[in-house]
Amino acid sequence: MEQGRSLSKQPKNIQNKQTKRRGFPVLKFLVVFLLICVSAWFVLNHIFATGDRYEIPLRQPVQTNIANSNTSEQVDSRTLTFEYLANISNDRLLLINRNYAVPENIYGELVRVADYVWTLNANLLMNRDTLVMLQEMFASAANAGHTQFRVTEGYRTHERHQELYNSIADKSLVAPPGHSEHQTGLAADISYQGVNISNSIQGTWLMNNSYRYGFILRYPQHKTHITGFLFEPWHYRFVGQPHAWYMRQNDLVLEEYIDYLRERREITITLNGVQYWVYYLPCSEEILQIPENFIYAASLDNTGGIIVTATRK
Repeated sequence: MEQGRSLSKQPKNIQNKQTKRRGFPVLKFLVVFLLICVSAWFVLNHIFATGDRYEIPLRQPVQTNIANSNTSEQVDSRTLTFEYLANISNDRLLLINRNYAVPENIYGELVRVADYVWTLNANLLMNRDTLVMLQEMFASAANAGHTQFRVTEGYRTHERHQELYNSIADKSLVAPPGHSEHQTGLAADISYQGVNISNSIQGTWLMNNSYRYGFILRYPQHKTHITGFLFEPWHYRFVGQPHAWYMRQNDLVLEEYIDYLRERREITITLNGVQYWVYYLPCSEEILQIPENFIYAASLDNTGGIIVTATRK
């Protein structure tokens, strides 16, 4: 009888084991499914919270920077007024085209081009900061085997540009007086051995490397409908880093870049291990908050706003 009892229990034990075996895959599936749901929620939440890798919240720069710095340092915010920023503006990002004229007194420090780079015009002037970076760019070009870049045009007075404009029959080939980037001191016409660099290896080198030194090819061939000017492979405009890098990476001309900043209001850019916060402040808002322990530069955009570039001290 004892043997009979043990034998009668055997089917139940077998049944319990089979039930457990059937239940384990179901439990495993539920665990995996829950993990997938949690992971998906985290990823989607991160995407919608950050927008893309260039964006940070405009009104929360302090919290964002504390999180990114992996430190417990105390960061206080600073309120900057539009009027104050306008007074310290370096004007590197001024939009000058057929619709937006050159403002008065925006030249910065004008110095002789010949004291920095090769030019045949001993009296030619340009913005000093622009020439410092132009000198560095030409030095890098020389290391790459391109030793004879020269500046053929820099700063022009209004009167000189008026004379040039009057002398050209086809007015579509030149900016109207008061609307030329050459009147800012931030633009340079560049040749190689005195020859047009269009369709040359030197011209290609400039197009591929100028952004590293804060310069943009101002009038590219595929953006003439936006810039309003024909392709000028020799005309380079200084906007400074990191703006030139960002425009290069995203195939933007200055008109598009300013429109993009006006729409997004702030972006962050990491370049050579340094993070920059770029804010757009329209004159209608008048105040902007940035972290207290940041250094910053400001530039009027010439369309009614100011672009502030901030980075850690």
